[in-house]
Amino acid sequence: MVLGEKCSYCGLEVRRLEFAAEMVVDGRRLVYNDVGCMLLHYLSFKGVIKPVQGVWPVSKIDKIMVYSFDGAGAVEASSAWYVKGSDIITPMRHGLIAFKSFTSAVEFARKHGGDVVGWDAVVENFLEAPNNGHEAHGKESAADAFKIKLKTLDGRDITVSEVLSRGKPVLLVFFATWCPTCSKNVTSLSNAYKRFQHKITVFLTSFDPGDTAAKIQRFLDQHNASGDWIVTHPNLEFLVALRVITQETIFGISSSGEILYEKRFGTLTEDDWLRIVELLTS
Repeated sequence: MVLGEKCSYCGLEVRRLEFAAEMVVDGRRLVYNDVGCMLLHYLSFKGVIKPVQGVWPVSKIDKIMVYSFDGAGAVEASSAWYVKGSDIITPMRHGLIAFKSFTSAVEFARKHGGDVVGWDAVVENFLEAPNNGHEAHGKESAADAFKIKLKTLDGRDITVSEVLSRGKPVLLVFFATWCPTCSKNVTSLSNAYKRFQHKITVFLTSFDPGDTAAKIQRFLDQHNASGDWIVTHPNLEFLVALRVITQETIFGISSSGEILYEKRFGTLTEDDWLRIVELLTS
C-alpha cells in the first residue's frame, strides 16, 4: 500500500494506513482508505448488493488484505479481528477497525468501546446498520434524527422537522462533491425537478467533512441544482442518527415524517425520481 493512492470506491486519497485495505480481483489490485469501502466493493462483487462504482463482472476475488490499527502490518481479512462501534472515526465513517491479533482488538475495545468480531460477522452484519438499504426506519427514531440542527451554506440553522412542518414531502439527498454517483444523481434530479418542484422539497446535505461551502457551491453549479433547494453542511451526528454509511444515500420522506423510500447505493434516472415523487405524494 502506498499512501496517497486513490480509494477504488470513494476516490479519496489513502492518508492513514491503519484504516486501509486492499483487494485483488481477477489479478487487478484495488485499494481502499476505509475497510467499509472495501466491503461495499466485496459485497457488490459477490452479488449481495447491486453493483456500485468500480465494479465489473468478476470471476475471482484473489486476495483481501486489511491493515492492523496497531501497526502490526497487513493481514488477510478473513483471519483479522475487527472492532466496530468504537469512539474512533474512520475516514468514511464506516467505523470498522482491523487488528492482527484478538488480544489487541480486545484491549482496544476496552479503551475505546465497541464490539470485537471476526470476518464472517463483519460481512454478515455490515449492512445491518442501514437496514440493508431496503427497510424503512421506525418513525420514532427518524423523528429524533430530523430534529438535529444542520447548517445551511449561508449559515442558518435548519432541521428536517422544520421543513416537513411546511406540509410537503421531502427528498433528503446525501452527496459528496467528489462522488461520481452523486454527480449523476444530482444531475438527473435537476433535470426531473421542473416536473414536480411545487409538490416536494429537495433537501441536500453533504456527507464529507472535507466539503467546504465553496466546493459544495461549485458542485451545485456544475449540476444545475435549483436555487430553491435546501443545502446543508455535513453533520456527523445526523449521519450516525440515520445510519448513513455511503455518500449516495437517498431518503424519500412523507409530509408526516415517515421514510417511505430508501436507497443506499447506485444511480437514479429522471424517471426514477418521478416514481419516488409519485410515491411520496400519492
